[in-house]
Amino acid sequence: MALLRRALDGLYLLGGVLGAVALAAIGVIIALQVGGRVLGRVLLGADDLTAFTVAASATLPLAYTFRHGAHIRVDLVIGRLAGRARFAMEALALLLAAGVALAFAYSMADLASDSFEFGEVAQGSIAWPLWVPQALGAFGVGRVAIALVDDLGGHLAGGTPSYRRAAAEASPVERATEEI
Repeated sequence: MALLRRALDGLYLLGGVLGAVALAAIGVIIALQVGGRVLGRVLLGADDLTAFTVAASATLPLAYTFRHGAHIRVDLVIGRLAGRARFAMEALALLLAAGVALAFAYSMADLASDSFEFGEVAQGSIAWPLWVPQALGAFGVGRVAIALVDDLGGHLAGGTPSYRRAAAEASPVERATEEI
């Protein structure tokens, strides 16, 4: 079980690191565009590539941030409950969120598969293959679905969900610097 826990935590951390790389790539692309304009050059495909990296930076770190309590949660109902009622509502919320994430991940993977099969490309100045950013999105959302199911299983087994545990510990920034 410890091996599975380490593998899942590594998978979540990988998404966080890839999200950070995507953010850095956005900065590099924009810097290259600015430098190109100063030199009178145009960086073809930069707008599409920036859009793809923005999508990657939004989806890849989802599971990592969820597991570390860095997502905004609205506890209007669950926060006022205690005991069995809170347990049931938290389980229901995790179940519904996992279902939505799984459906979204499946849809994104299906879209990426279709784009790959039909050779769909971006309509910008460079024909970037669309399946690449779509697959990254599916990977990111798929991992958050796994994280939700992971927390649901832990919660149903009587444990505390990771986001509640993380909220009681150090700040997300402190935990991230410790892990990296």
